[in-house]
Amino acid sequence: MNVINIYENSSYTLDKRYVDEFKQFLKENNGLPMVLQGETIVFDNYTIGSIRIRDLVLNIQPRISKLSSNHYLEMQLYNEGLLDDKISSLLGENESFGIQENLIDLFLKETFDLVNHGVEGDFVKVREETNQVRGKILIENISPINLLQDKIPIEYEVHTLNTSYNKIIKLALDKVRILGRKDKHIKLHALVNSYFDDIDVDIAELSLILLEKGEKIFFENQKYPIVIGLAEKILKDLKINLKRNQVTSSSYLVNSNNLFEKYVRKVLLNNLKLSVTKWDQPKQMGKFKVGSEEYIKSYSPDIMIDYHNNTNSAFAVLDAKNKDISNHKKIGELSDLYQLLFYSYALNSNYGGLIYPNYGPLQPVRINIASFKETNLFAFSVDFSQPIKKRNTTFVDQIKRTLHLID
Repeated sequence: MNVINIYENSSYTLDKRYVDEFKQFLKENNGLPMVLQGETIVFDNYTIGSIRIRDLVLNIQPRISKLSSNHYLEMQLYNEGLLDDKISSLLGENESFGIQENLIDLFLKETFDLVNHGVEGDFVKVREETNQVRGKILIENISPINLLQDKIPIEYEVHTLNTSYNKIIKLALDKVRILGRKDKHIKLHALVNSYFDDIDVDIAELSLILLEKGEKIFFENQKYPIVIGLAEKILKDLKINLKRNQVTSSSYLVNSNNLFEKYVRKVLLNNLKLSVTKWDQPKQMGKFKVGSEEYIKSYSPDIMIDYHNNTNSAFAVLDAKNKDISNHKKIGELSDLYQLLFYSYALNSNYGGLIYPNYGPLQPVRINIASFKETNLFAFSVDFSQPIKKRNTTFVDQIKRTLHLID
């Protein structure tokens, strides 16, 4: 396997022997964040992850100094409530893996833990017409035809493993089986898949199964929610192209900017007593006309702390900036400061802040702007050299201390 590492916001020129295969992959997977221009793959801005084309693997690494794709997978899992201490530890051990390989690795290991704790099923109601009475007789459904056939309609419960949530896991295992290349993944798959051999499901049922899944709200086996979440990511976000039941191309790609913004907001939402919000839709700030055409200008801050809709005001407004500040000169670029000043003014905020990813400790930085002395602006950072629990605690403590928030 030929593994090539490139960085986000760059492009890659394919060897001619991969071009037709890659064209077919794009054709069969609409909406991927890239295009092919001649023989060169041009990625959408802020795309990271991995692509496989036959024996070629492209790992698209983050542009932030010392951050790996694993950090962004960890953020994604945290955002979606799928992260626990064990998964964080596994991600830390597998720094050399691509994001696609890590997702498969996590899914198989968590599924192995699940089956060791016991596969769960549910009781389901079965209706049938029979001459053997068991369960509840459906008197209102008895018809002359039933009586002529010496049968009555009944309803009873049976226990089955053929549930929506086990079907989701089974479909993900089927997909991983054809993707798996590492010996340890093949062995692990064989172990866990045997527990789901009797699950009857077809990929065409996926949309319906995902809707049915929501009916189950409690599991005795606490591994189920995480395994189901990982299975859904494999089924929906891991794209593949098959030829004669063999994977010729695959990809798992994410937007690093969106992940960092959602992660920072989620950390604050989980740890501050004041409300932490973002508007569902941007708010209009102005408009203009050119001829008969009217144009609307809108804005939407990433994070508002203690926002009040009736006064359109917030205690603090923060903006997540997924930018490399290992060179401290890059803290507070002019366009970012203009944007933050506008947000602070529009929302009558006491505080404004820019939030950056960083590898290593950095205390909050006060940004003094001569013409706006009444505005308290700061630059904060999230230290990705720390394990996620300590990282989140340190970041939240800095926010609380700087904004004078009391528990």
